[in-house]
Amino acid sequence: MTERRRHPSARLRIVGAIVGLMTVFLGLADGITGRILFDRVQEEAQAESAHELDKFRQAASSRVSGNTAQPSSLHALFADYLRHHLTDSSEQLFSVVDGKADLRSRTEDWTRLDTNEVLVKKASAATKPIDGRMQTTDGEVFYAILPVSLAGQDSSGALVVIEYLEPGYQRSRDLVLVMIVAGLIALVVTAIGGWLVAGHVLAPVRRVRDTAELISETDLSKRIEVTGNDDVAQLTRTFNGMLDRLETAFESQRRFLDDAGHELRTPVTIVRGHLSVMGESPEEQAQTLKIVEDELNRMSRLIDDLIMLARSERPGFVDLAPTELTDLVVETLAKATSLGDRDWSIDALPEGTAYLDQNRITQALLQLASNAVRYSSTGDAISIGGAIHDDGLQLWVADSGIGIAEEDQSGIFQRFTRGARTGNTPGRGLGLAIVSRIAQAHGGTVSVESALGEGSVFTLDLPLRTEAPRG
Repeated sequence: MTERRRHPSARLRIVGAIVGLMTVFLGLADGITGRILFDRVQEEAQAESAHELDKFRQAASSRVSGNTAQPSSLHALFADYLRHHLTDSSEQLFSVVDGKADLRSRTEDWTRLDTNEVLVKKASAATKPIDGRMQTTDGEVFYAILPVSLAGQDSSGALVVIEYLEPGYQRSRDLVLVMIVAGLIALVVTAIGGWLVAGHVLAPVRRVRDTAELISETDLSKRIEVTGNDDVAQLTRTFNGMLDRLETAFESQRRFLDDAGHELRTPVTIVRGHLSVMGESPEEQAQTLKIVEDELNRMSRLIDDLIMLARSERPGFVDLAPTELTDLVVETLAKATSLGDRDWSIDALPEGTAYLDQNRITQALLQLASNAVRYSSTGDAISIGGAIHDDGLQLWVADSGIGIAEEDQSGIFQRFTRGARTGNTPGRGLGLAIVSRIAQAHGGTVSVESALGEGSVFTLDLPLRTEAPRG
């Protein structure tokens, strides 16, 4: 009974979330629309009042400069204009002469504002066109005042244009109200439709969940039977695909944890080797301590790298910086000599500077050197070298060890893959996978040339970056 009660609650949460989101969206839409409509009413009132003042300027200029009789006073100028002017239903005009209200247009539906002392006083004191808004018994109005004077006369006056905003506001409120009602109807329809759709959507999920409960967390080999070709079947295939990926991930993780110690042996061996042969001279001790410090830092990064390698890809794997290539090869050889009693040498030294991650490349070369020691015998030759070519930078490790069979060479860079002739040699095939990942992170590749009984040459082919990378 408990399980059955969960389904309606999940269904209700889905419908509630949908309705909630729609409510917020509709509320924002109504609020924004209302604000836009009210602002538009104010903008239209401002534009209409400016238009009225422009018409008066044109009419007054025509009277003053034309062939008709000149107006004898401001009163006559205003009277002539208002006599021939038709105002809109939500508009009122009146004139002010010498500090008193003079004439006004006909306004049968609105309260007269030529009796408003504050507005009349403001018009009388105006020396330049002004506008603004004010509250009246008929609601908010927008007013525009144009000072007027006649040449040769001491009289001063102003024309006042009043635009009543309430009609426009009411139209906006009506429209918003219609939107609210439509939104409420849409919410009801959405709730009903969402309830039905949620039930249909959750039904296959419930069936898959009930079947999935039979799958043990320690046994991911079971799969849900797929029947048909509808949405439920597609959901089941997706779920089975997820189980496939989980099973692969868990298996890789188990194998990865088993082999994590493999990569930690190399830096530990280097540190132990150099500490065991460290002399008493300050110079030798300082050099040894520097190598030990480098290897301890590299070991710390190596732990993070192994975790990252399990994820296959991650930004920031390499930190490119200008690196002296000659020093890179020489220092790598100095560190590698403690890996085993071999005939160590340098094949060739590249000269120049390139942008690469010195720690990562050192890690890759030492891993290749460690493999060379592992698959060779005391006294065998191992060499490290590098060269710059037109198409990039090559760094290699060559040995005269047991070699690799041709049929094994194509897969040795894959994770947990080892050659068939490695026998009881320690290692689980993780090292070369790390080398390959380091080369790929630098935009390059790693390859091998080998023959049984003749040794191997592992080569890093990297792009030669002589300038700092962008970004």
